[in-house]
Amino acid sequence: MARSLRLDLERAEAERLAPWALRSASATRRRPIEDEGRAFDYRSAYQRDRDRIVYSRAFRRLRQKAQAGILPAYEDHRRNRLTHTLEVAQLARTLGRALGLNEDLVEAIALGHDLGQPAFGGTGERALDDLLRGRLDGRGGAGLGDLGGFRRAAQSLRVVDHVEKRYGHPGLNLTDAVREGVAKSDGVWHAEGAEAVRNGAAPLFEAQTVGLADRMASALHDLDDALQSGAVSLAEVERLGSVRELRRKLGRHWTTAPGRFLRANAIHRGLVHLLVTGAVLASGRALAAWARRHGVRSHADFERVREAEVRGAEIALPPSGRRTLDELEAFLGRRVRRGFEADRVDARGRRVLLGLFAAYQADPVLLEDHVLLRYKEASGRPYLRDVARDRATRELGAMRRDPRFVQVVVDHLAAMTDAFALAEHARLHDMGAVPIPGAERLRDERGDGRLPDAGHMD
Repeated sequence: MARSLRLDLERAEAERLAPWALRSASATRRRPIEDEGRAFDYRSAYQRDRDRIVYSRAFRRLRQKAQAGILPAYEDHRRNRLTHTLEVAQLARTLGRALGLNEDLVEAIALGHDLGQPAFGGTGERALDDLLRGRLDGRGGAGLGDLGGFRRAAQSLRVVDHVEKRYGHPGLNLTDAVREGVAKSDGVWHAEGAEAVRNGAAPLFEAQTVGLADRMASALHDLDDALQSGAVSLAEVERLGSVRELRRKLGRHWTTAPGRFLRANAIHRGLVHLLVTGAVLASGRALAAWARRHGVRSHADFERVREAEVRGAEIALPPSGRRTLDELEAFLGRRVRRGFEADRVDARGRRVLLGLFAAYQADPVLLEDHVLLRYKEASGRPYLRDVARDRATRELGAMRRDPRFVQVVVDHLAAMTDAFALAEHARLHDMGAVPIPGAERLRDERGDGRLPDAGHMD
């Protein structure tokens, strides 16, 4: 009986999901599922993907990565990348369930969408993008020109395809639908060098749902964090048009309880309800109209037209919801995400990541063994610690000129938590070993054996 549970799940999907929802029975992977002697098959393909993501090391590290800036070690209540991911998954599942989409697929995409987010949030992402675009060549960069840049979503795909190692092959061997949703979760439909993610094609409805939930969750929890911490006042938030509209709709149900905590919670709950309700109603109407326009009455009809007719904007807020979200994002950008303190924190995170890259690029022996072994696997070159000393200088030079080495170092930096990156940067400074490219020449010119500091880097 247990052997047929997966088939029961697939039959249930066929009966209850909307015609335009993806079915796990038709899910594809690049490799067969590993045969490890399992007696039972009791998960659908997308449920298996969800579990693989949750058990990954990259997922666990999200708890020590900031949503923005640097995560303070003493902070108990502020959101981090893990809580952000869970809130995205919650919103996306609510939307997906209401729209008749495949909730397991939605959840797997949501849980995996931020696995490639580096330390220090968007600051880290921009710093690594500058490195891989060649913008810092001559100022601590790799000196190899444009290597394609860095995107959080593309790195998330790289994590699940290559970086994670739990099986006898690279990556987690996720279904192509989850991989595509992860790769396109930032709104970019083309992933450089990615296999089987329908490059250039609009994301299907489950992936669109996660994209909208990600944007909504970011604005909602950033506003809530700012209110709860006192970074913004209740008075100025209550002057926002969306909050005034919320108070009008709630009428006598608007909380009059004293204290910032309860009133902030009331604002958060109310805005979540307004945005989710608007998204469900508007997207439901859009999907029904899309199905009528293209003659989609069954899942077979959907499979026939989906490649040509999905435009990527079917899951969306109504105009009023868009105005609300735009207003919240503009307020957060003006009052929370920029300013003296925020810019100082961002600058510190940037200096840490760029300083670490400069150190590793100039002196690869500073890298941990597992990073050097990854480079050996990627390049076919010898493991650095096995190279004879009389050949080490030549091998180090070849590594620095190799884009594959740069990618391995960026993978390492992107995997770091905020705390680890700060500690590693401090360790290298204590060693007097945070150099910039050309450090050997500068050391010789100084004659004191000390390496130059990378703290000056922008």
